Amino acid sequence: MITDSVRQTVTKVVTQVPIPTTFVLSYGTAGFRCAAHQLKGVAVRIGILAALRSLLKDGRFVGVMITASHNPADDNGMKLVDPDGGMLATAWEPVVVDFMHCSTSLVAQWLHEKVVNLEAHVHPHVVLGYDTRASSPSLAEEVLVGIEAMNGLCVRLGLVTTPQLHFAVKHLNDSSYVTSLGDAPEPNLDQIYIHHFVSRFAHGLRFLISKRGEQAKCHSINLNVDCAHGIGSLALAKLNDQLVSSACPLRLRLFNTDVDKHELLNNDCGADFVKLFSKAPKIHGTLSAIPCSPSDRWATVDGDADRLLYFYHSPASSDLGGDVQTDAVSAGDFSPIILLDGDRIACLFASFLTSVLLASDDGRSLTVGVIQTAYANAGSTIYLRDHLHVTVSCVPTGVKHLHHAAQAFDFGIYFEANGHGTILYSTTALNYVRSLDSDHPLAVFVDLTNTTVGDALTDMLLVEYALAWHGWSLADWSKLYRELASRQIKVALKSPTSIKTTNAERRICSPTSLQVCLRIFPMPFFSVSLMPVCAAI
Repeated sequence: MITDSVRQTVTKVVTQVPIPTTFVLSYGTAGFRCAAHQLKGVAVRIGILAALRSLLKDGRFVGVMITASHNPADDNGMKLVDPDGGMLATAWEPVVVDFMHCSTSLVAQWLHEKVVNLEAHVHPHVVLGYDTRASSPSLAEEVLVGIEAMNGLCVRLGLVTTPQLHFAVKHLNDSSYVTSLGDAPEPNLDQIYIHHFVSRFAHGLRFLISKRGEQAKCHSINLNVDCAHGIGSLALAKLNDQLVSSACPLRLRLFNTDVDKHELLNNDCGADFVKLFSKAPKIHGTLSAIPCSPSDRWATVDGDADRLLYFYHSPASSDLGGDVQTDAVSAGDFSPIILLDGDRIACLFASFLTSVLLASDDGRSLTVGVIQTAYANAGSTIYLRDHLHVTVSCVPTGVKHLHHAAQAFDFGIYFEANGHGTILYSTTALNYVRSLDSDHPLAVFVDLTNTTVGDALTDMLLVEYALAWHGWSLADWSKLYRELASRQIKVALKSPTSIKTTNAERRICSPTSLQVCLRIFPMPFFSVSLMPVCAAI
């Protein structure tokens, strides 16, 4: 509840840490994101808003994550996570912005108007986590000040990946986590997240391999991972320790793990770098014998570990179906890389799901859909539509659009080309899966999914399981379809909003002269190569 005393305390704390009046904030899919020093004052109000959101949700847990994902190390950001573990409801985004711009003298009145009919016995509960940026701990302390000003209870997770924070919020609410003010035992993420997913993966993979005979049992899977010097380094180290203790064939070798050297975060490495600049990540440090042969498999994650890409090194060849990149490998090997991005991950998952479902009479009636944006390579769209015969929907950029569209299918796969995505399952699909044996491939696959948000760690386990089920190497995976020529670029504009798009950001409607200029290109190239450019502009 919000008493007069609480409103007075809130007014006091926002007065002590004011937001500059000239600072204009906008809250989008990624929450607030800017230079870290600009978030002073914003952090306190985020804590207040998180507590308010919890109150309006009957005291259920609401999350606050402090991260700027793939942005440079000097940036930071923060976002709210709703009780279902998903992103903040779109309808509440303007509420957040409105409160940020509310003058300190009107804060008490603003809060009073939001909680007129609130039950008196309800208390706010918030889950707080942050990444490895130098500015994150101090911002977390400011968020805590806002939560405590609202008499809120805060579960402090400390250093966590963004997907772990989302997962923890959902877990705490689903498990009816019992709390009382002043006593909030920290949930054991190693147990509810790392152990849960690894044990399920290890058991499922061992069972899968055992079905293929004694020779296959000895096969190990070695995966090199570029951690971008971010929070994923810590989570992946724990994941790998659990893989080893579970006697799982998958072994990780982690690179770019210097989380204490903040200036290295996302610096010429990480999923965003690999995708945007079409080259292998720079490997920092003095590691010797860095794997660069065609047989070595690589994955790369971004700063907060919600994006995942795969790649491998191979001589350039016109026979290869993957996205062949010709930039030199930073470790000294000059073979090109073949990039397996979010489009290819979506196709791998769709191939797995359709194959498994077609093998069962009961599963054939369930729908599989893939949600893409204008950044998707049209080669993947053609493969999904014409070869797998699944429904493909294109929506505007922004995870909230993809997540919503995926809910229309029994198995809704959404992935952005940048490697962010997951799979959603309908109640009908989950009921069907529950009728299967626990070792059934579909049951294992569903149990390995973090449905709250794109998650590099769980997506990695899903990729490895799907590849093992198919019996594919990365080269086999890359040959699912041939990518059509494209290049993503960023164009700096004085007023980006002056360009208006339509048809899920695939056509420019204003200024019309720009779309006319694009149309002078031959249609086979325009239709597949320039649509992403329209969205990038």
